[in-house]
Amino acid sequence: MIDTEELASAQPDLEMLLVEMIASVLGEHAEPTPEPLPAAVGLAVSRLVIQDPEDGTFLGVDVRAEGNLITTLAATLLGVAEPAPDDMLDVIAELGNIAAGNVKSLLCHNGQLSLPAPQLAFEHEGDSPDAVRAGASLLGNVVELVVMPLHSADPQTRWPSGSAQHAAAGV
Repeated sequence: MIDTEELASAQPDLEMLLVEMIASVLGEHAEPTPEPLPAAVGLAVSRLVIQDPEDGTFLGVDVRAEGNLITTLAATLLGVAEPAPDDMLDVIAELGNIAAGNVKSLLCHNGQLSLPAPQLAFEHEGDSPDAVRAGASLLGNVVELVVMPLHSADPQTRWPSGSAQHAAAGV
């Protein structure tokens, strides 16, 4: 798929992709930031996996945001005062889907994209040393796009029906 040097050299493109996605999808102005997400804060995370069909390698694509930001975005986008957890999961899943589709176009044109796996978490584990992070400041909060090589897809990874992965799993 892509080696770690190539992935590292894509960091400025990933940063631009994140800022432009925020502007086009959310209609909000964002600035690139080196600030990481706070270590122990409520998070909304969406993980997607890209598999290169030529060599079977995998890239993980995470979009992470502070929980209070996702609450604000869900309220605005869905027009509800108090979004339910499912609403917040829908928002982070959609942001993950858009970001991963753009990462696929940028880094692995023929890759197969999994379905998003959104979750609400209290903290995130550290990233692998090969992970590349792009951050953006949005409404006083941090949003991250993290792309990392994976040794394999998590068994919980869901693939679109009719895909090669879906058929191989016998689902």
